[in-house]
Amino acid sequence: MKYLKPVILVLLIAVSSSFPTLQTNVCYGAKPTKEIVDNLYSSVVLITDKKLKTSGWDALRFAAFVAGKVAGTGSFGLGSVIPAHTVKNIGTGFQTKWGIVTNSHVMDDKTKAVLTTFHRSHYRIKKINRVMCSEQHVSLSNPKIIQTRSKGDTIYDWGDMDIDMALIHVKVPGAFSLPLAKEVKIDEQVVTLGHPNAKKFTPAIGRVNRIFHSGKTKYIELIINGAPGSSGSPVLNMKGEVVGIIEAQFVESRDMVAVHVEELREAIGLPNYNVPKNNYSPTIKPWSEEVIKPWSGVVYSTEYSHLFHRPDCSKLDTSEGLVVYDTPQKASKAGLMPCNYCKPS
Repeated sequence: MKYLKPVILVLLIAVSSSFPTLQTNVCYGAKPTKEIVDNLYSSVVLITDKKLKTSGWDALRFAAFVAGKVAGTGSFGLGSVIPAHTVKNIGTGFQTKWGIVTNSHVMDDKTKAVLTTFHRSHYRIKKINRVMCSEQHVSLSNPKIIQTRSKGDTIYDWGDMDIDMALIHVKVPGAFSLPLAKEVKIDEQVVTLGHPNAKKFTPAIGRVNRIFHSGKTKYIELIINGAPGSSGSPVLNMKGEVVGIIEAQFVESRDMVAVHVEELREAIGLPNYNVPKNNYSPTIKPWSEEVIKPWSGVVYSTEYSHLFHRPDCSKLDTSEGLVVYDTPQKASKAGLMPCNYCKPS
């Protein structure tokens, strides 16, 4: 036993000294290059309501992940596990020149947030100042560097336009700003990094199956692994450029759905380019087990929320004093917006 602690210490030092490169050692052949993977891990953050505690076992799993142990399911890494009861409160974001990009539904009803990097740096936002965007081409200045504790930061949210996309207007110190692709090609290989099923910083490789519209929003169908916690994850091509933002999954095939990068480019005023279009509009399923159908019954809100929800919505915080509306239409007339997660209208 007297040699156990020194051995553990030596192992931890060996792992920590290799942080910048170990996670990329398994990338070879048709897989992403070392540079792409390094940039991806540098850019992606875990988004939670509060800082998550890390156990000793979690630290060991994390060390195994950094060592690049292959999961055997098409991924090139193995993430550490978050307690199951926190799964619905986690999401993913990634750094761009304009701020941290994520999904609108990841930020729904969040009054504060914690951004956690792969190297376990935590940045707390004590107050979220939300700007609901009514049009694209929002003029954005350079984001400010976020401090360890920030009194308040601005979030631009395009949820009112039926685009499940939001941008936290901050720059994480040292984070790599992922570039945006000018086009997306069907059948091209892609890679993503997120927190599916509460496994932190877990990568996956897949391909673009098709490009389509649902309503006025442009989407990408991906054949790739994903699960709750993947929302907001960047989808990169083999040039290291963002082609989409993971949002949900199809009801039938369980393939992933991502917001097309053109929606993000248009939102920040960049030019778009012509790509193949498909007018087929599938049913998109957020992270739930039932197909979402139109809702005309009672809906709920809270005293401090601008959203209204179905009664069974997991995003509804019943501890904040419920406000009841007989129909979604009455809630809308009261100035509230439908939740992007449960779609109560």
